[in-house]
Amino acid sequence: MPILSIADIQWDLNAGGDDPRAGASDVEVIRDGKTVPLKLTKSNYWSRNDDISWRTTSWDLRRMTTGGMRLESVSAEDRAKLGIKDGAMALRAKHVGQHGEHAAAKNAGFKQGDVVVAVNGRNDVKSETEWLTWLVNAKKPGEKVPVTVLRGGEKVELTLPMQ
Repeated sequence: MPILSIADIQWDLNAGGDDPRAGASDVEVIRDGKTVPLKLTKSNYWSRNDDISWRTTSWDLRRMTTGGMRLESVSAEDRAKLGIKDGAMALRAKHVGQHGEHAAAKNAGFKQGDVVVAVNGRNDVKSETEWLTWLVNAKKPGEKVPVTVLRGGEKVELTLPMQ
């Protein structure tokens, strides 16, 4: 299939599904005017390992599962300052939506800078992508999800509505 944009590559990869087995595809690229054969290798469950936060569709997922928050992983240096162990959940609210359905987290008491350390009994969620994909599949609109955040060195218990 000729590739005209990154969308063509995404379509082709997604058309193959999320095969749990690793695999390779033969591709050709033109480099310095010459056709060069290459192999494109996919890892196990490759599409589930991707960071989807850049996708336009992530905004709807954020509305549904974070109440409009934009979450970022906390650096190792900041984890140490906060007393959070390596491997434990630490997602900072980089942005908290202010309007309409994107203000659900704000209306539930979340603030920019809060560090989420547990959600729905889990403290092992490592990224915003993992949060989005897990909760959109595990929860239904209207359900309430308990969330623990660190704010000013104190633990605060909040409840986030799924939309």
